[in-house]
Amino acid sequence: MSTTATAAIDTAITIDNEWSYGTETNNTEKFENTIKPEIDIDLWHDARLTAIGRIRSDAKDHIDVDDDIDAELRELYIETSIGRSFLTIGKQQVVWGKADGLKVLDVVNPQEWREFILDDFDDARIPLWSINSEIPIDDVTLQLLWLPDQTYHEYAEGDDAYRFTSPLLVPQPPPGVAVSMQAIDRPDRALQDADWGARLSTFWNGWDLTFNYLHHYDDRPVLFRQLSTTPNGPVATITPRYQRSQLIGSSFSSAFGDLTLRGEVGYTVDRYISTNAINDTDGVVKTDELSYVLGLDWFGLSDTLISTQLFQSQLSNHLPGMLRDERDTTMTLLVKRDFSNETVTAELLWLHNLDLDDGLARPKVTYQMNDNTTLWLGADIFYGDQQGLFGQFKERDRMVTAVEIAF
Repeated sequence: MSTTATAAIDTAITIDNEWSYGTETNNTEKFENTIKPEIDIDLWHDARLTAIGRIRSDAKDHIDVDDDIDAELRELYIETSIGRSFLTIGKQQVVWGKADGLKVLDVVNPQEWREFILDDFDDARIPLWSINSEIPIDDVTLQLLWLPDQTYHEYAEGDDAYRFTSPLLVPQPPPGVAVSMQAIDRPDRALQDADWGARLSTFWNGWDLTFNYLHHYDDRPVLFRQLSTTPNGPVATITPRYQRSQLIGSSFSSAFGDLTLRGEVGYTVDRYISTNAINDTDGVVKTDELSYVLGLDWFGLSDTLISTQLFQSQLSNHLPGMLRDERDTTMTLLVKRDFSNETVTAELLWLHNLDLDDGLARPKVTYQMNDNTTLWLGADIFYGDQQGLFGQFKERDRMVTAVEIAF
């Protein structure tokens, strides 16, 4: 980060050029340029203002067909202290959980799905206007969140490259039944519809522990369905509506020599899963969901990380016709090694769903040319049946290369 003539103001800018080539389509998928300016200003001795923007343009316009250029204020927040407590107010990201590839507790901020899960989480999260306070109480830190921002997941749609097509995510109408899609019913009361949450974190007997609670609107709209008969035949009227949910969870991690054990568990109250059962009156089934991830990180080889994770979720109320199975299990493997005094890094992230036998492999090589310039080359390789979560994108295999310059 460079410092201007006034010591109280720091400025930085990152320029990223990313090119991806579809190996199945034999076409350039995107040629994207991203500019991220950032400014930090000391307001007074214990307060600091941060503003982060993003300007993104794509010469090919296949990822987001209706938006070849966009400019946005990503984050704008003030950090300050009140006694021993720390307060952040403004548009920001709040990160719960540190799992690779998939999420259990990291659900405070909604996500952009414009490239499925291929974007870095920091870029895919949608910052929210919120108040985030951290209050030390003896050996425990209490985090309190209030989020009056009614912003939710942003999905690829229409002709976008990564629009969901799997029947696990998109209800399929019965043969001969027309579909009438209504406008999304969104919460619109800033105070009554605000999300809020709390987290306790501590270090106990060698373990980093957190206990989490989030009272929020699920960022996925529930697709309520009503069947009716018209002179032109049967019609399924779909009304997307956001529903309240609660997340109760915990995370833990501890190191044992070269081995680190970590995990997250989350119990979601009031999840709604779409069903194709004709006799279901509203097209959804209300259930609770238990999700967890267990991870092992091994650093036993020089300059090398080998990490594996088990993700699993279980529905408490599973009925015939529901879009997803009662249990869903995914394994991940991350192998990462540094070379040439950490200027070159080679890695492979592999995600495999054990129930659907589909997955995603992501090899990548990164070269740190100097303090300001990073080059990388990678690939995103999907496999499996097109009915699956990963397999739906099996025609989207691609090579990706990028140059990132920081000033």
